Amino acid sequence: MLTWIATLAVGASWGAGLQLPPEGPAFASKLKTLVVFKEGFGFYVREGSATLEEGWATTNLVPQAIGGTFWVYPKNPADRVDTVVLTTDHRIDFEKPEELRSRLANKVGLRLRVTTETGVVTGLLTNLLDKMMLVRDEKENYVAIEYAKIKRVALSDFPVRIKLRTEKPGGKADLGIAYVQDGVKWTPSYLLELNGTSGRLTLRGTLLDLNEELVDANVVFVVGAPLLVNRGTVDSLLQGFVSGSLAAMLGRSIEFKNADPLVNSLAERDSAKSAAPGALREGRGIGGGGGFGGGGFGGPMTSDETGELQYYTKSNFYLRPGERAMSMIFEIEIPIDPLFEWNADGDQVEYILTLNNKSSQPFTTGPVFVVEDLRPAGQQMMQYTAPGDKTELRLAQGIGLKVERAEKELKRGDPFRIGTENWLPITLEGRLTLENFRKEPAKVRIKRTLNGKLIDIGGGVVKGAEVANSGPNTKNSVEWNVTVAPGKKHEIVYSVETYTSMGR
Repeated sequence: MLTWIATLAVGASWGAGLQLPPEGPAFASKLKTLVVFKEGFGFYVREGSATLEEGWATTNLVPQAIGGTFWVYPKNPADRVDTVVLTTDHRIDFEKPEELRSRLANKVGLRLRVTTETGVVTGLLTNLLDKMMLVRDEKENYVAIEYAKIKRVALSDFPVRIKLRTEKPGGKADLGIAYVQDGVKWTPSYLLELNGTSGRLTLRGTLLDLNEELVDANVVFVVGAPLLVNRGTVDSLLQGFVSGSLAAMLGRSIEFKNADPLVNSLAERDSAKSAAPGALREGRGIGGGGGFGGGGFGGPMTSDETGELQYYTKSNFYLRPGERAMSMIFEIEIPIDPLFEWNADGDQVEYILTLNNKSSQPFTTGPVFVVEDLRPAGQQMMQYTAPGDKTELRLAQGIGLKVERAEKELKRGDPFRIGTENWLPITLEGRLTLENFRKEPAKVRIKRTLNGKLIDIGGGVVKGAEVANSGPNTKNSVEWNVTVAPGKKHEIVYSVETYTSMGR
């Protein structure tokens, strides 16, 4: 027999005496650690506890794990996971109706699908009486169902069944669930604060596309990425299954791309305790603030290196889906070698910073915003730089350095003939003038291409020479390195004999 009872009427009788169930095989796993990669995937590490039934536990989480990365493991080193089953029909077996009360004793507060002689009822198991059970359906009506009329009972929100090989098949088991899933990512960015010949370099990681809430979790930002041959696939064990969710229980349209296992029928089972007068309330997350209002921030960052990957761990992290957080990953003082480079074939002057990575961790590829005296100096891309190596940041036009280039003819020589063509030698004198308007000395690297025979290069160095395919002019790449004092000028004088064709 099925008896529908008004919600308000039952609240005064059965509701007041509702007891929380003892621990059972159904458990919710909490996300403890999220290892996130720039390439757009994360390694999720979760933990939960269950009281086994003949060695079995069950959970509602069905992640969209990349093929072959779904991993269930016992925390007790003496236990082993024997089998993981995914089912759409998680039956609770019984031979006689009289067994149901004991079989369901640790499932009060969970959603069931109950098949009787006259129909099907889906709802929350709220109480077990001597002759009947009480279920609250999706319309918030309470339904009394006699055990003798029940044909089948199944758990609604727990498609994952886990069998353990253990010496305590009825004892408590701590379980871990880990997997790699596409979606979440982080993007790096640097801030470089200049202070003369040194600078403070800060790597910041922005966590993006988070698909579930982080509550006091560890977030690990990774430089580098492992090879995943099954990237883009979902593990064959999990295909076609979805996590149990609050939406299904309430009959509402709430989308969970990867449902938080704490927001399901287990959560409703435990809601009676948190709703009780005088109950402690969590200060973060839903109903208690969270995200950037106390979330997105964590403890100090720690670093670890495994193989070619570098791991930076941020502990005590709080963040909700839809929110973003930028975390300071590391901050180091590094030597800076500031340098101006003038391509004297034109007027372009670049401001170059040579960064010496004297730290123990690599610099990953990412944009660097450079500031000096609280003023923007430019932005450039940092290239991957191994510990002990150097990298250059080429910023925009060099500010504070004025350059001028001038050439004049000194003399002409006698024409000469090569093959059928006549050539006229002309001696040129060039002047490269630099003026430093900065408050500190300016180191300048000057590059100039001189065609012909070099007579005097004013202390420069020939970096390369290329003989012309036709004609007597040699293409010379000359470089000067000078330091210009604050408020002073520096002049470089060179001379070259170049050859001009006079025709046949």
